[in-house]
Amino acid sequence: MRRDGIHETEETLLKRVLVAASLSGLSCLPAAAQQPIDYSKFEIKTTDLGHGVYLLGWQGGDSLILVGDDGILLVDTSVAPMGDKIKAAIARVSTKPIKVIVNTHAHHDHIGANEAMAKGGALIVAHDNLRDRMAKGFSALNQKIPPAPAAALPAVTYAESMTIHFGGETVQLFHPPRAHTDSDTLVYFRRANVFHASGTIGGDGGYPFFDIASGGSLAGMIVAEEKMLSLADGQTKIVPDEGDPASTEALKAYRDMLVALRARVQNLVDEGKSEDEAVAAKPTRDFDATFVQRGSAFTGDRMTRYVTLYRPPTAACPPLLRNALPLRNP
Repeated sequence: MRRDGIHETEETLLKRVLVAASLSGLSCLPAAAQQPIDYSKFEIKTTDLGHGVYLLGWQGGDSLILVGDDGILLVDTSVAPMGDKIKAAIARVSTKPIKVIVNTHAHHDHIGANEAMAKGGALIVAHDNLRDRMAKGFSALNQKIPPAPAAALPAVTYAESMTIHFGGETVQLFHPPRAHTDSDTLVYFRRANVFHASGTIGGDGGYPFFDIASGGSLAGMIVAEEKMLSLADGQTKIVPDEGDPASTEALKAYRDMLVALRARVQNLVDEGKSEDEAVAAKPTRDFDATFVQRGSAFTGDRMTRYVTLYRPPTAACPPLLRNALPLRNP
């Protein structure tokens, strides 16, 4: 995922999330980025990942579908204005009804069309925290999301893990606490050997993003990536929020980069460096050629600043995540 304005507001993302979440009023962004999004210009690209699993990609939160004998399992519903295009893309693959919807996390480009997609009676499944956020309303990506209608809420939730047997496929759901958000679900299609990474790796190969305002954390991102690596092999396809699937080798590179960057920034903090001094030390220098995409405003300096701004988990967070950087608050 790409982002901008990190020093001014830690919730702000770059163009992909602006498109996906329709963030049209962020004062820290240029006027061109504040214009209303014309969703009629976006098309769905359908990619066959094998064994009945298809990727539905555009420039927002990508969806996956699994075509079973009796229906469709859909991972993420996109923003509401893209709902009809998602339905049309599914219909080009199969005319079977949507039976199950899995939401990977509480960003609007993953849950926005829930109500429309579930109208035929589909069962919505997600983590406990996602239903709680949707039911009460929440803030994410510098945008206030009002409480969702009952028809858009997950009817089935889980705490740590869950298995769905659908269409001959075993679909495993895992919750990595405080990763991209605090409501993440990693979705693994075991036969097809495909992961939906729920935003825990960067789209199109860029630096990954953890949404602090939505309960995300650097330590949780590493935990999520290590969970996927524990099940992946050389043939696994890992689907990010946006872009083509990544390889297991790329996933390892993400994990290794985050672990190394965490240690480097911690060393700078231990030396008494200020935020600006940490940025000036260029701890991402050897990573930028890989993780800074051409034309992206999310540079290595911004990644360093964002890691430095990271607020570590409190005592209420799971023990698994207490190895996070003990950095000061911004």
